[in-house]
Amino acid sequence: MLRRRYIVKNRLQLKYLGLLLVAMIVPTIFISTCLYYLIVRVVEEEMVFPEAIASILLPAVGKVNLALLIGLPVIFILILAWGVLWSHRFAGPVYRLEKELDKVAKGNFSIRIKFRKKDELAEVALHMNKVLDHLEKLHKQIS
Repeated sequence: MLRRRYIVKNRLQLKYLGLLLVAMIVPTIFISTCLYYLIVRVVEEEMVFPEAIASILLPAVGKVNLALLIGLPVIFILILAWGVLWSHRFAGPVYRLEKELDKVAKGNFSIRIKFRKKDELAEVALHMNKVLDHLEKLHKQIS
């Protein structure tokens, strides 16, 4: 069973993706700050020959900037795509479970919850279906 949307209208998935973004941005800022601090400290300590240091260090800083400018967006996009796929495996079933339970709440006890085998909540669906079997039997006994 293929799902057509990878981002469902579910706050759980958006919270997960927000956490993933923070987990990417905070270390990046920290590492970049440390790197530039290190470069500034080397320049300060070696100020005896500032021209020689500048001629060696400035091209290195330019290469670091280029690597960060090209590499970070690519890494961010890859990690974010990975995060969407994995969050979908959790948030998608939660979204589907909510929709199916809405139908049950309206009195349709014949509904059975179906997830893909790889979904993280497949075990929950098995247990919910047992509960629904029991509810359907009780409903038939009462009727």
